[in-house]
Amino acid sequence: MLVSASVLLAGNAAGMVSMAFAGQVPLTVHAERVSGSNVTASPGVSGRGGVLPALVTRLEKGEVKNACTTSTAQLPVVGPVTVTVRIGRASAAGLSVETHMATAESVTLTGARLNTPQLSPQKPTGLFSVGAQNVDGRRVTTQPHAFTAGTITAHEIDIAVNRGTGGCHSGKAKGTS
Repeated sequence: MLVSASVLLAGNAAGMVSMAFAGQVPLTVHAERVSGSNVTASPGVSGRGGVLPALVTRLEKGEVKNACTTSTAQLPVVGPVTVTVRIGRASAAGLSVETHMATAESVTLTGARLNTPQLSPQKPTGLFSVGAQNVDGRRVTTQPHAFTAGTITAHEIDIAVNRGTGGCHSGKAKGTS
C-alpha cells in the first residue's frame, strides 16, 4: 500500500491529488516544520482488522517542510524492503490523521481551545477535544495509522526502495541523511 501511495504521489508531484492511506506496515514521518489552520484533535480509534487507540487530528489546511517518511516491510523470499520518501515541501487541504504517537521539539498554538461534551455541567458525555486557529510545530515525528486528504500538493520528492532496513534518521529530513 505504501509503495502504491508513493508512486501515486510521485506521479502527481507537480499537481494535486486526492488520496488516502491506511495500512498495517509501520510508517514513520519526520518533518522539520509542520503548520496548520483550524486544527482539532481528540482521542479516538483507528484500525483495519483490529481497533487501535489513536489521536485523531483534523486540519483545514496544513503544510510540511523538509519531511521524510520511511516504512519497512518484511516480504516473503526477499526479506526486509524499505521505502523512503523525502519531500521538500507539501500542502494539504481537508487533512485528517490518525496516529498513536507524535513528538515535537516545540509547538506554538494560537487561538487554543478545549472542549468536553456534556449533558449537564456535572456529567461529561464523551472524550475531550483540543483545537487551535493555528499550529506550528518544529522537528515533528509521528507514526500514523491512517490519513486522508482532499488534496495534497507536493514538491521536491525523492523516492527510494531498498533491500534491508534503514531510511530516515530521527530529526533528519530532505537533504540531511
